[in-house]
Amino acid sequence: MAHIAMVVTNACAPDPRVERHAIWLTELGHDVEIHAWDRQCTNPRLEQKNGYKIVRYQFGVVGSSTPFRTWFMKKKFISNLKLEHDLLILNDTDTANVNFQGPVILDIHDLAHTWPLMRGNSPLHKFASSRMLSQAKRIIRDADEIVVSAPDFCKWVAKYGRDSTCVMNRRSSFSIPITKEKVVGYFGRIRELEPIISLLDAAKKAGFKVILAGDGSEVENVLREYSDVDYRGPFTEEDLPNLMKEISVMYAMYNEKRANIKNGAIPTKMLDAAAFGIPSIVNQNTPMGELCESEELGKTAPYGDIEKISEAMLQAHGMEISKIKGEDKLEFIRVVRKLLD
Repeated sequence: MAHIAMVVTNACAPDPRVERHAIWLTELGHDVEIHAWDRQCTNPRLEQKNGYKIVRYQFGVVGSSTPFRTWFMKKKFISNLKLEHDLLILNDTDTANVNFQGPVILDIHDLAHTWPLMRGNSPLHKFASSRMLSQAKRIIRDADEIVVSAPDFCKWVAKYGRDSTCVMNRRSSFSIPITKEKVVGYFGRIRELEPIISLLDAAKKAGFKVILAGDGSEVENVLREYSDVDYRGPFTEEDLPNLMKEISVMYAMYNEKRANIKNGAIPTKMLDAAAFGIPSIVNQNTPMGELCESEELGKTAPYGDIEKISEAMLQAHGMEISKIKGEDKLEFIRVVRKLLD
């Protein structure tokens, strides 16, 4: 049995990818701790869950509108970690610089250096993005093994001279009754207002009800602009099946100016929905759109085109999803065993 530490710069409340991997490791008999930064200070500092432990670090509330404080507190979180485990798994490149003597797996969920540019394109945002990219290059160079969440991320990592293993956010199929009502959902972090506006406008045109669930920096703005929207708040992994029972289509569209979209990010919500037998709508002519079409997981539409999105919504409604590939568990376990066996 190995003692394994996982580090993530969110509160892990929840983080489905991190927790899925933690479960796989505990099933092998390993002792797993997730070290998480709870910037809102709203969750238990210590939580035992499904055989693993979540240790949350709280240094005062950090709002999304305070980038300097966010940077400082993230640095404080990283520097406070004193880990003496057999293996360290860093979740995303913004967890680099943890002081650790031992084998390290870097798990790239997303391209973290693109996040500052989602909030603006000022010289400050560009500087922050550049610094995070430099940090990403260092940890890519230094990590013993690298896993990524999307096939095209392997190509991005290869630009910096490293091989990586793709472990997608797929889950095993889960049978639920699918509503015949015209209801479209968006379940996940709400970081941008524009895609949500497109969702609401297209749903209105197509005659669909909308359900939103999740946290994120733009939640308050969405609720301010659309006070009557059916917003369910943050949700847990245990809440997901009941949420899925209420929708017939999942919306998973993103601004294509984001570098992570151009570089091949695959939305977890599309893979989640497929596992429950629910079709999605995603961006046309993107890696996510190509995967959606090739695996018949839903329909695609041009980003921001309300007419085409509403048409895709109607086409997806009632679509049968049957090609579920299941979890990429074996790929992940192979990487871990390389460093522990």
